[in-house]
Amino acid sequence: MSADKLSLRYAKSLFDEAVSTGSLDTVFSDLGVVAAALQSSKELQLLYKSPIVKGPKKQAITQALFSGKVTQTTANFLSLVVTQGREAYLSNILASFNRLYNQTKGISEVTVTTATELDADNEQKIASFIKQQSGYPNVKINKKVDASIMGGFIIDFGGKWYDNSVRYKLSKVEKELMA
Repeated sequence: MSADKLSLRYAKSLFDEAVSTGSLDTVFSDLGVVAAALQSSKELQLLYKSPIVKGPKKQAITQALFSGKVTQTTANFLSLVVTQGREAYLSNILASFNRLYNQTKGISEVTVTTATELDADNEQKIASFIKQQSGYPNVKINKKVDASIMGGFIIDFGGKWYDNSVRYKLSKVEKELMA
């Protein structure tokens, strides 16, 4: 089974459980805690991917890390993932859950990369553009700063790229001059 199918299957099962118990927003918040822990700790990422560390040890570490920080539904899910030996896919599972959550809540999630910090006026313009393109009433913008684009912006929206950066425009001019 591919990583995408596996991740979606586990995410869907947690999503369905959260919807049936009326705890969707709480589980979403819990998974934010788990995602933050994974992103901030290379050691935790390596632990979950390690074939040397056995399941019971991973289970104990997972329980110690998240006990009291997440609800019982989320804790049970994490336990299931580790018991089934799927902890290496946890980041993918979290991403799949986020996509399901966003679809249900009508949220378009985009990543905007700019050379400098994005100001409120331009953020509002981008949000309006994304609302118009997606048809979703809500937009969540993840901001990134990358000085190498020299100016302008790059929007990653649902697998589509809108590249309006100075770097891209310069590369186009360079290709035209070389042709």
